[in-house]
Amino acid sequence: RLGEIENLPVADNSVDVIISNCVINLSPEKEKVYKDAFRVLKKGGRLAITDVITTAQLPDDLKRDLDLHAGCLSGASQIEDLRATLEISGFTDIRIESLDGRKELIREWTSESKIEDYVVSATVEAVKP
Repeated sequence: RLGEIENLPVADNSVDVIISNCVINLSPEKEKVYKDAFRVLKKGGRLAITDVITTAQLPDDLKRDLDLHAGCLSGASQIEDLRATLEISGFTDIRIESLDGRKELIREWTSESKIEDYVVSATVEAVKP
Protein backbone atom coordinates (compact mmCIF):
# COMPACT_ATOMS: atom_id res chain seq x y z
CA ARG A 1 0.00 0.00 0.00
CA LEU A 2 1.18 3.45 -0.82
CA GLY A 3 0.89 5.80 2.12
CA GLU A 4 2.53 8.31 4.40
CA ILE A 5 4.05 7.54 7.76
CA GLU A 6 1.92 10.29 9.32
CA ASN A 7 -1.31 8.82 7.84
CA LEU A 8 -0.96 5.06 7.65
CA PRO A 9 -3.29 3.42 5.12
CA VAL A 10 -4.40 0.87 7.72
CA ALA A 11 -7.63 0.42 9.68
CA ASP A 12 -7.88 1.39 13.35
CA ASN A 13 -6.89 -1.30 15.87
CA SER A 14 -5.73 -3.72 13.17
CA VAL A 15 -1.96 -4.10 13.60
CA ASP A 16 -0.03 -6.27 16.07
CA VAL A 17 3.44 -4.74 15.62
CA ILE A 18 4.95 -1.71 13.94
CA ILE A 19 8.62 -2.02 13.04
CA SER A 20 10.63 0.88 11.69
CA ASN A 21 14.32 1.35 10.99
CA CYS A 22 15.64 4.90 10.88
CA VAL A 23 12.67 6.54 9.16
CA ILE A 24 10.70 8.52 11.72
CA ASN A 25 13.50 11.07 12.17
CA LEU A 26 12.85 12.13 8.56
CA SER A 27 9.27 13.19 9.32
CA PRO A 28 8.72 16.84 10.25
CA GLU A 29 5.51 15.74 12.04
CA LYS A 30 6.74 13.14 14.49
CA GLU A 31 3.81 13.58 16.87
CA LYS A 32 1.42 12.66 14.04
CA VAL A 33 3.56 9.59 13.28
CA TYR A 34 3.26 8.27 16.83
CA LYS A 35 -0.42 9.15 17.20
CA ASP A 36 -1.22 7.34 13.97
CA ALA A 37 0.87 4.35 15.02
CA PHE A 38 -1.16 4.23 18.24
CA ARG A 39 -4.39 4.45 16.23
CA VAL A 40 -3.63 1.43 14.06
CA LEU A 41 -2.20 -0.81 16.78
CA LYS A 42 -4.43 -3.35 18.50
CA LYS A 43 -4.67 -3.35 22.29
CA GLY A 44 -1.38 -4.86 23.46
CA GLY A 45 0.23 -3.95 20.12
CA ARG A 46 3.88 -3.07 20.09
CA LEU A 47 5.98 -0.34 18.53
CA ALA A 48 9.57 -1.47 17.90
CA ILE A 49 11.87 0.95 16.13
CA THR A 50 15.49 1.87 15.73
CA ASP A 51 16.22 5.49 15.03
CA VAL A 52 18.65 8.28 15.64
CA ILE A 53 17.87 10.47 18.65
CA THR A 54 19.61 13.46 20.14
CA THR A 55 21.07 13.61 23.62
CA ALA A 56 21.44 17.41 23.49
CA GLN A 57 19.91 20.30 21.57
CA LEU A 58 21.35 20.43 18.04
CA PRO A 59 22.97 23.72 17.04
CA ASP A 60 20.99 25.56 14.34
CA ASP A 61 23.67 25.07 11.68
CA LEU A 62 23.43 21.27 12.11
CA LYS A 63 19.61 21.38 12.06
CA ARG A 64 19.68 23.24 8.72
CA ASP A 65 22.28 20.97 7.09
CA LEU A 66 20.43 19.16 4.28
CA ASP A 67 23.13 16.49 3.95
CA LEU A 68 22.78 15.64 7.64
CA HIS A 69 18.99 15.55 7.28
CA ALA A 70 19.20 13.24 4.26
CA GLY A 71 21.62 11.11 6.27
CA CYS A 72 18.91 10.65 8.94
CA LEU A 73 20.75 12.71 11.54
CA SER A 74 19.65 16.33 11.84
CA GLY A 75 15.93 15.54 11.99
CA ALA A 76 16.29 13.46 15.15
CA SER A 77 14.17 14.06 18.24
CA GLN A 78 15.62 14.77 21.65
CA ILE A 79 15.25 11.76 23.92
CA GLU A 80 13.05 13.65 26.42
CA ASP A 81 10.78 14.95 23.63
CA LEU A 82 10.47 11.46 22.15
CA ARG A 83 9.45 9.95 25.50
CA ALA A 84 6.91 12.76 26.06
CA THR A 85 5.48 12.34 22.55
CA LEU A 86 5.06 8.60 23.06
CA GLU A 87 3.31 9.20 26.39
CA ILE A 88 1.02 11.89 24.94
CA SER A 89 0.17 9.52 22.10
CA GLY A 90 -1.00 6.95 24.68
CA PHE A 91 1.90 4.47 24.76
CA THR A 92 3.08 2.76 27.93
CA ASP A 93 6.03 0.50 28.83
CA ILE A 94 8.31 2.88 26.93
CA ARG A 95 11.94 1.81 26.63
CA ILE A 96 14.57 3.90 24.85
CA GLU A 97 18.04 2.40 24.80
CA SER A 98 21.19 3.72 23.17
CA LEU A 99 23.04 1.31 20.88
CA ASP A 100 26.68 1.31 21.91
CA GLY A 101 29.47 1.59 19.39
CA ARG A 102 27.63 3.68 16.79
CA LYS A 103 29.36 7.03 17.40
CA GLU A 104 32.38 5.94 15.38
CA LEU A 105 30.14 5.02 12.45
CA ILE A 106 28.35 8.37 12.66
CA ARG A 107 31.73 10.13 12.82
CA GLU A 108 32.82 8.34 9.64
CA TRP A 109 29.71 9.59 7.79
CA THR A 110 30.06 13.19 8.95
CA SER A 111 33.68 13.77 9.89
CA GLU A 112 33.58 17.57 9.98
CA SER A 113 30.19 18.32 11.52
CA LYS A 114 30.77 16.86 15.03
CA ILE A 115 27.12 15.74 15.05
CA GLU A 116 28.24 12.55 16.79
CA ASP A 117 28.51 14.71 19.93
CA TYR A 118 24.73 15.20 19.81
CA VAL A 119 23.15 12.02 18.41
CA VAL A 120 22.99 8.33 19.19
CA SER A 121 21.42 5.36 17.50
CA ALA A 122 18.74 3.86 19.74
CA THR A 123 16.04 1.25 20.01
CA VAL A 124 12.61 2.42 21.01
CA GLU A 125 9.89 0.09 22.26
CA ALA A 126 6.41 0.95 23.49
CA VAL A 127 3.05 -0.77 23.98
CA LYS A 128 -0.55 0.24 23.34
CA PRO A 129 -2.33 -0.64 26.60
